[in-house]
Amino acid sequence: MKAAIVSLILLFIFVSTSFAATHDTAFTFSSIETPHFSIHFHQGLDEIARKTAVMTEDVHARMVEEFLWQPAEKTQVVLIDDTDFNNGLAVTIPYNTIYLQVAPPSLASTLGEYDDWLKTLITHEYAHILTSDPARGYWKWTRRIFGKPLPWLGDPFTELMFLVTAPANTFMPRWWHEGMATWSETNFTGEGRGKGSYFEMVFRTAVAENHLPRVDEINGDVPYWPDGDLPYLFGYRLQRYIADTYGKETLGKLSIAHSGRFPYSINTPPQELTGRSYRELYADMLYALKREQSAKIAVLSRAPFTQLTPISSQGENLTHPRFSPDGTRIAFTREDPNDHTTVFITDRTGKKPVAQFRRRYSDGSIAWSPDGSRLFFTQAEINRGYDTYQDLYVYRLSDDSVTRLTYQQRISDVDLSPDGKLFAAIVTSRGSQQLALLDASQQGKSAHPRLLTDYRLQRVSSPHWSPDGKSVCYAVRDNAGQSTIRVHDAGTGEDRALFSASNTLEYPVWSRDGSSIYYISDETGVFNLFAYDLREAKSYQVTHLLTGAWQPDPSPDGSTIALATYTSQGFHIAEVKLDRSMWSATRGPSLPLLRDLPAQKQAQDGTPVPGTTGADGARISSAGNGQAAPPASAASATPAGTAPKVTSYSALHTLYPHFWLPRLSDDGSNKTVVGAFTAGTDVLSYHTYTLAADYSSGRKRGYFDLVYDNDYFYPTLSLLAHIQPFLYSNLEDRGDYWELNQGVTLQASVPVNFLERRFKFKAGYQFLDQKALSELGAASTFNGVPVFEGRRDNVFAGFTFDDLLKYPYSISPEEGRDITLTYRRFARVLGSDQDLTEYSADYHEYLRLPGEALKHHVLYLRLSGALAYGDLQYGQQPFQIGGTPSDLNPYSLRGYPDRFSTGKYVATGTLEYRAPFFDPMRGPGTLPLFLEKVHGAFFVDGGQVWSDRFSGDTNGFKVGAGFEARADITLGYWAKITPALGFAHGFNRGGENQIYFTVYSNL
Repeated sequence: MKAAIVSLILLFIFVSTSFAATHDTAFTFSSIETPHFSIHFHQGLDEIARKTAVMTEDVHARMVEEFLWQPAEKTQVVLIDDTDFNNGLAVTIPYNTIYLQVAPPSLASTLGEYDDWLKTLITHEYAHILTSDPARGYWKWTRRIFGKPLPWLGDPFTELMFLVTAPANTFMPRWWHEGMATWSETNFTGEGRGKGSYFEMVFRTAVAENHLPRVDEINGDVPYWPDGDLPYLFGYRLQRYIADTYGKETLGKLSIAHSGRFPYSINTPPQELTGRSYRELYADMLYALKREQSAKIAVLSRAPFTQLTPISSQGENLTHPRFSPDGTRIAFTREDPNDHTTVFITDRTGKKPVAQFRRRYSDGSIAWSPDGSRLFFTQAEINRGYDTYQDLYVYRLSDDSVTRLTYQQRISDVDLSPDGKLFAAIVTSRGSQQLALLDASQQGKSAHPRLLTDYRLQRVSSPHWSPDGKSVCYAVRDNAGQSTIRVHDAGTGEDRALFSASNTLEYPVWSRDGSSIYYISDETGVFNLFAYDLREAKSYQVTHLLTGAWQPDPSPDGSTIALATYTSQGFHIAEVKLDRSMWSATRGPSLPLLRDLPAQKQAQDGTPVPGTTGADGARISSAGNGQAAPPASAASATPAGTAPKVTSYSALHTLYPHFWLPRLSDDGSNKTVVGAFTAGTDVLSYHTYTLAADYSSGRKRGYFDLVYDNDYFYPTLSLLAHIQPFLYSNLEDRGDYWELNQGVTLQASVPVNFLERRFKFKAGYQFLDQKALSELGAASTFNGVPVFEGRRDNVFAGFTFDDLLKYPYSISPEEGRDITLTYRRFARVLGSDQDLTEYSADYHEYLRLPGEALKHHVLYLRLSGALAYGDLQYGQQPFQIGGTPSDLNPYSLRGYPDRFSTGKYVATGTLEYRAPFFDPMRGPGTLPLFLEKVHGAFFVDGGQVWSDRFSGDTNGFKVGAGFEARADITLGYWAKITPALGFAHGFNRGGENQIYFTVYSNL
C-alpha cells in the first residue's frame, strides 16, 4: 500500500502546467468516416475535414485504377494545424496512415504552385499508400499470417523476419517513392510540381550549367543543393520518362511487380521495362532531359538576357534581400549546409561584411527599421511543447542582440511602415492565411495583430507598405490556380484587386516613387521581374532571365533592384539596373506553361476577384474559392444535401494489434526460447505499446515484456512490466550467470521542447524482484561469487538536457552539450530487501574548432560517473567498465576487455579529436549503399571502477588511447549508420592492444 501511495505522489509531483504531449493538449479531435477513409481533425478544421472527406474519395476512385491496388483497410487521415510550414507524411506499417499539416504552402516550399493545395497533398500522400502497400505472391501470404510488421530493434532474428515479411515496396529507394508520388500529383491534378515553373527552372538551369546529378546522388542523401528535393525532382523525371516511354499504365504495373520481389532487388530489370535497368533508364532520361531543355534554352536565347550584377554567392540558399533605408547596406537570409542559418548584413556591394546573427527555421523575410538601426524578422519556436509557430523578433545592430516581440501569434512576411508605427504581416491559422496589422509599440504577450481579411484556405503572402505609408500591396493564390495582386488601404480599409492571372504572381513590392508595383511572374515560363504601372493599369516585363529570380527589393534611390537569383547550386543575391526605357509591354521569348490553366480573371479599380475579398475585406464566394464541389465519383462519401457525420475521436479503432512476429532468445537453458511480439499505437499516438511473450521449454516457464505509454495527458505516463531472463556475462570471471528479473515500473516524464533545446524530467516507482536461474551453491553463491536474490523496489528520478547542433556536412554534433542525471533509491520501507542509493551523471560537450581550415573539426569531451552505497556485498555490482562505446555500455574504456572490472563507484572520461577526411558522396548505382563522408578520431579514454575506499592507486586508474576510422553510410536507402574500424592500446594493468569493429548509430 505504501508503494502505491508513493508512486501516485511522484506522478502528481511531476505534473506541471500543460504544454503538450504527442499533440497539443488543447486539441480535441473528431472523426469523419467515408467508405475508404477515416479522417481525424481537431477543432477549427471542420471545413478542411469536410472538403477532405469528399476529395479523398475522388482521389481514391481515380488512383486505385491507375495503380492496380485496392487497400484492404481504410486509410487513416490526420489533419493537424501544429506548424506554420506545410507538409505531409504517409506510412503503411502497421496500417495505412496519412498526416497532413494544413498551413497553405509558400512558393519557396516547391509545393507552392497548385490549383488546390489540399488536393495536391492528398494525391501525393495517397500515391505513397498505393505504391507502398501492395503485396503479391509470397508477400501476400506473409501478410495474411503476420500483418504488416514493425521490427523489434536489437533482435537480429526479428529484424530479419521484418525484412522478409514487411511490404516489399517499403524497401524501395526514396527517389522511387517520391518520384511515383510527384508524378501522381502532377498527373491527377491541374498542376502539381511536375507542371510547375519551379521544377522547370531547376531542370533548365541544371542543363544550362551542366550540373545534372548522377543516379547514385538521387539514390543517396547528399547535403548539397537541392539535397532533400533531389528524389522529388529527378525521381519524378525518371517516372515520367517511364510513363511517356512505356505508357503511364506501366507505373502501376511496376508497383505491383516490385511488391512480389525480394527487397533490394531493384537492379534486376522488371519485365515491364523490357530488360532495361533503372540505372540505364536514368541515363536515357538525362539524355532526353538535355535535349528537351536545350531546345527551351535556345528559345529563351533569342533575346539577350538581362545583365545581373552579383552581390553575394557565399552560401547555398541566399534569399529575401533588403536594402537598408539609406541604401548603404543590404541584408539577406543565408542558408548553408556547412553552418547554421544566418541573417547576413553587408555593405551595398556585398563585399564587406557588417554583421550577422543566427536565425532559426523561418519564412526568411526581413524588414528594416526606418532609421536602419534594427532588423525585424520572424522565426519559429515550439509553443505549448509541440506547435512550431513563427513569431516576430528584432535584431539591434548597436549591441548585436536579438529580442522576441510576440508570442504564439503565427506571424510571417513582416514589413514595417515608413513611419515605424505599424507592421504589415501574414497570420496563419487553421489552413487559412490573413493580412494583418500589428502596432509596433506592442510587445510581449499582449501584442496581437489585427486581421484585415477573411480568406478561406488560400495563400496570402508578401505584404509591403507603399512609400507614403498609406497602403499595403500583397499577393493571394486561390484554389483554382488563380493569383491576384491586391492593395489594402490602411486608412479606409478598402481592399481592391489590381489584377489577376492564371499563372503565378508573387512577391509584390512598391517602386520607391510609388508609381508602380514590382512583382515576380512566370507567365513567360520563367520567374521574371515585372512592373505594374498604377497610372496606366498596365504590366511591363523588366527582366529576361534564363534561370529565374524571386523576392525583389528596389534600392532607396530607385536605380537598381535586388533579387534572389537561381543557379544550379542554389539561390544567390544579385541586382539589376532599373531603366524604364528597357521595359517591355510585350513579352520577350517565352516558354509554354505546362499546367492546365483556369480561365483568366481580370479585376481592376476595386472590382472584386472571385475567391478573394471585397473592398470591405469580406469574403466573396464563387467557384474556385477553396470550396470544391463534390465530384460525381465521390457522391457516396457525401450525398448531395447532407453533411458528413462527425463523431468524437476513438483510439480503439486503430489501437488493436495489426501484426506479430516470432522471436528467438536465450535463457541459459541450452534450448532456444521461442516467442512472439507485437506493437501498436492509435493513429494520434495517444496510446503506444509493445508486447513480447516467450516460452522456455528448457526451464518450463514463460516470459513477457510490456511497455505502454500514454501521451494523452501531460506528462507522459508509462507502465513497464517484465518477467525476463537476464545475463551477467562471465560474472567476475566465473562464468555466465543467469537471473530471472521481474518487475513493474510506473513512470511520469515531462518533456519541455524547443527547436534547439530539449529538456525532460522523469520520475517513478519500480517493483523489482531478482531470482537465480543459474544453479547456485551454498550461501547463495555462483561458482564462489555471492549473488543477490530478492526484492529491489525503488523510486527514481532523472533529468536530461541537450542543445546539440549539427549541419548537413557535419561528421558529428559540432556545438552544444548533452547532460543526463539519474537518482535511484532502494529502501526497505518501499518493500525492498536492500537499502541502496545510486547516483549517475553523464556529460557530453562538443566544441567547434575555429577557422576555415578546421571546418567541421570537433573536440568532443565526455565525463561519466556513478556511485552506489548501501547493501552491495554481491557479485552483481551495479557498474562495469571496459570495451567500446555503445548504448548498452555507458562506461566504455577502449584498450581494455568489455566490462572487465566492476564496482560500486565508477568514473570515466573521453577526449576525442574528430576530423573529416573527405566526402565521397558516391554509391554503386541504384544499389542500397551510399558512402557519404569519411572521417576519423584520435581518442584518449580514462577511468576507474572501485568498490571500497578510493585508494588513488595509479594501477587502479586505467588509460587507453587510439584511433578510429569512420564512415557515414546510408544503408538500405534509409538507415544512417557509422561503421568504425579502430585500434586501441591500454596502458595500465589489464590493458591490451585491440583491433575492433563497431557501428555507431548516433555519434
